[in-house]
Amino acid sequence: MTHHSAEPDGLRESLLTQLEHVQLRLHGEAALVGADETDPGTLDWNASAYISIFADEDEGNHPWHAADGVALARTTRNSDHTELVMFEADGLIVDLQHVDDVFDALDARSQDYADFIPIFGRTHSFGILNLVSDLEETLEPGGNRVVIVDRVRLAPAWRGLGGVGRLLTGRLLRWVCDDPQVVVVHPFPTELDQDALDDPAVFDPAMQRVRQVWASLGFERHTDDIWFMDPRLTTHSDALAAFARRLRL
Repeated sequence: MTHHSAEPDGLRESLLTQLEHVQLRLHGEAALVGADETDPGTLDWNASAYISIFADEDEGNHPWHAADGVALARTTRNSDHTELVMFEADGLIVDLQHVDDVFDALDARSQDYADFIPIFGRTHSFGILNLVSDLEETLEPGGNRVVIVDRVRLAPAWRGLGGVGRLLTGRLLRWVCDDPQVVVVHPFPTELDQDALDDPAVFDPAMQRVRQVWASLGFERHTDDIWFMDPRLTTHSDALAAFARRLRL
């Protein structure tokens, strides 16, 4: 998740007034049986936020939804109905009580997911997978699932409006999993090209901004790469309430 300012002010105000029309969509897939990527103790999830645009809406010659950068994708439902997708996120849920081999399950998917292997410990005698002790000991008791957030994308025009992407992230996490033990993320400026990634003058401040975004949602550093949020603390919910007030929702 990155941060840029939206221009011009006229578009900014138009976008803010559209937030009350945003709809959230969530999809998940888990295998009945299998191993590695189809381990039945894991569920791949993806989510989006969209606004329905209808052809009969009279918005003049320059409607907000025609501006550059307002959509990640557009889907035509019928001749007079289009869904404008302005936010997308995806990740994985690991059920600590039912996952067979979390290490193979993560490694088989991608390096992005393999990066989360170090937060998992051993399976104890009751068949439940533990988190590593230095993470588990910082969490309030409860929950047996880990929510991994892999990628979060917000259309450029919606950035810099006061926390739209962060509010959408938090609201979607509410539905992704019922009472998880922890939510984890690897903050990284995914939108940088290879030249920017190799340039410390560009990469370092971009990484700092991304970390600040996740910190503002109540995430804390576990390692340099992995940050976590304890859903039983009020830090996350308090942050979401503050963003909602700022956005007049």
